[in-house]
Order: sequence, then C-alpha cells, then structure tokens
Amino acid sequence: MEKTKRGIRTIRDATTKDIPAIAEIHQKMGLDYKMPNLESPLFLVQKLVECDGKIVAACTLKIEAEAYLWVDPELSAREKVEAMTGMQEHAIAEAWEQGLDGVHCWVPEAVENRFSKRLKAMGFSRDRGPRTRIVGRTARGPDHR
Repeated sequence: MEKTKRGIRTIRDATTKDIPAIAEIHQKMGLDYKMPNLESPLFLVQKLVECDGKIVAACTLKIEAEAYLWVDPELSAREKVEAMTGMQEHAIAEAWEQGLDGVHCWVPEAVENRFSKRLKAMGFSRDRGPRTRIVGRTARGPDHR
C-alpha cells in the first residue's frame, strides 16, 4: 500500500470478481479490440491497481507462441511454399491442441515485402504492432533492491 493524492493505492492480483470493473475500463478507453476472456488459463499474470478500493488500472500477461521459420534458400519458390504451408497447418493445429490460441511471428524487414502476402495466405494478420520487453534478472520484481 502507498498513499497518493487519490488516496491509498494498492497493487494486487486480479480475481474473477474484478472482471466487470476491468471490462468497464476497457470500454471507457474506446479500444479497437474485443475485451479478452480473462478467465482463460492463458492469462498467467493478472495485476491491478486500486485507489481507495476502486480499480483504476489493470494489466495481464497472456501466454502465446512465437513462431520461427527456417527454409533452405536453395529450394524453388514452389517447394518453399509447399513446405511452409504443410508444416504451418500441423504446427497451428498442435498449438490449438496444446491450449494456445495465438501465434506471433516476427519478419525481418529485409524479407517483409516478399513474405507478407504468403503470411496473409497462411492466416497471419498484422493487427497491432507489438512492443517487446525481455523478462529476466533485470526485471523489477516485488523483492527488487
């Protein structure tokens, strides 16, 4: 707990009882995406901030997969497409069976123009540009010094 201009601020784990208040904040923000299902076990970390008992902020960390692809550059264009398409269908099906509902891929700028149509054909979309943060020993945690 910490005293602020708005009162006593508390950071705690979110619970299912908090979902309506979080959904209300989501709606007030006018975000261009649907409120996710926070009851999904894929939301591994869920935190919120309360000021004098009112939820004023929340964040969640969801488990998703990052796809990597390696294709022999000596293959013909057709062979590359056949290998990628077939392999991708199996990988995505297995991800779903394992309980994942999202897969990201990062495409180097050098191949983006040549590869973007193929990614779209394989079901990948470019919705929002994500930001990345590496988590490790430098991450600030509850027992930081």
